[in-house]
Amino acid sequence: MIKHIFLVLLLFFTLKGNSINVEVSTFSFYGANPYTEVYFRVEGNSVNWSKNDGVKRASVDILYYVYRTDGSIAAYDKFELTSVVYDTIVDFLGVKRFKLSSGEYTIKIEVNESSIPTNKVEMEQKLLVDSPANKFLLSDILLLGEIKKDTSDNAMVKNEVYMEPLAYNFSSGSQQRLDFYIESYLQDTTAGSEYFLQYHIMEGFSSNVNTKPLLSKYKKIVVKPTEPALLYFPANSLRSGDYHILVNIIDKEKKSLASRKINFVKSNPVADIAHLENFNELLENSFVQQIKTEDLDYILKAHLPITDQHQVSTLGELIKSNKIKSQRQFLFQYWKSKASANPEGAYKAYMDVAKAVDKMFYSNVGFGFQSDRGFIFLKYGKPTNVVSIDTEPDAVPYEIWYYNYVSLSRQTNVRFLFYNPSLAHNDFKLLHSTCIGEKVNPAWETELYKSVPAERLGNTIDATQVGENWNRNARRYFNDF
Repeated sequence: MIKHIFLVLLLFFTLKGNSINVEVSTFSFYGANPYTEVYFRVEGNSVNWSKNDGVKRASVDILYYVYRTDGSIAAYDKFELTSVVYDTIVDFLGVKRFKLSSGEYTIKIEVNESSIPTNKVEMEQKLLVDSPANKFLLSDILLLGEIKKDTSDNAMVKNEVYMEPLAYNFSSGSQQRLDFYIESYLQDTTAGSEYFLQYHIMEGFSSNVNTKPLLSKYKKIVVKPTEPALLYFPANSLRSGDYHILVNIIDKEKKSLASRKINFVKSNPVADIAHLENFNELLENSFVQQIKTEDLDYILKAHLPITDQHQVSTLGELIKSNKIKSQRQFLFQYWKSKASANPEGAYKAYMDVAKAVDKMFYSNVGFGFQSDRGFIFLKYGKPTNVVSIDTEPDAVPYEIWYYNYVSLSRQTNVRFLFYNPSLAHNDFKLLHSTCIGEKVNPAWETELYKSVPAERLGNTIDATQVGENWNRNARRYFNDF
């Protein structure tokens, strides 16, 4: 009997540091020659691009190594990931595969921009490789953002199909179906045995035995060491939210013999608004009925900073629409989910803050909560401390906001740097932050001190810092306060 190596590994994380934004997703496949597969995705808009003769080029250097508990190296590689484009900047992808025997491991990954080596991110993750006796196995589930026939030797091609992982396991409203790839491994030799892949879409990131699937499908599988399956679900009816795909190998009695799951997030404004329009819960006596129609636009815009990412598109569509019922229903459901005991009280308390923020940061470009400072204030709360500078000779006015702790990103010691290059009243823009998911600008210092280009350190084009001076305090304030 072939001994299968079972790698318990399903990672999905984003590395953010300086300007580089890298997604790393890892999957395991078994069969006669089990291996681990690591995909790297670099966001095109997060790195610096050089342009020559109309061609744009960007690259990052990637180093990964896997070591055992005794410190010995099990696998490693160093390579350059490069993308070349003519017009639209796109993400660029890479994949590496390696074999591991059973045991415990740690994988370390370092990524840095080739043109700016100091732009660097690092991560490490524990891995466990088991060797179970179970003769029914499933690979990890690979969600797909793009599939097409391909007979080339591209590393992204399997079984003559190009398969590109779904970025961040996030399915946008434009994606009408959800494709995924999985392999089954059966070593049963019982005559007449029949087995099936049973696959579901389930609401949320976890479920119990009583949770009912939203969508279900079945596929008969052949008893053989490795059988690949390219499967899909229609996704146009899914409303925005958190979901997971659950795949089982079952027998004729529907007994589960092996199982795999993967989480994903769906954004679907069309389905959301259709649901709100047809929602049956009565609003006649709810607080949203007291909101004047002419105030809905203002109130909905004030909710953008605190709306979950997968519902931002839905709220944007509602703001542009004249669907008054759906607008009220959105507000009602939002506050009912956030404060079921007293949604009206929570709504009024928030709007009191939003109105105060509007007055505090109001400018000629929009409501105060639409400004960068107002948006950050409502999203993350009042900063622990603020340093406001408008008298540095070499810099435009700037502010540094300090947060001891940010619950949304679970970070301590977070900073936001705002500046006012236009010098217009309250026209402060976010220049740089250390908060995960917010703007990161490694060259913020050269932008803030744009008036002294000759004093940039190193190459004047790629420089990220300006020389120290008695009247330049931003770096010290940002790092040491």
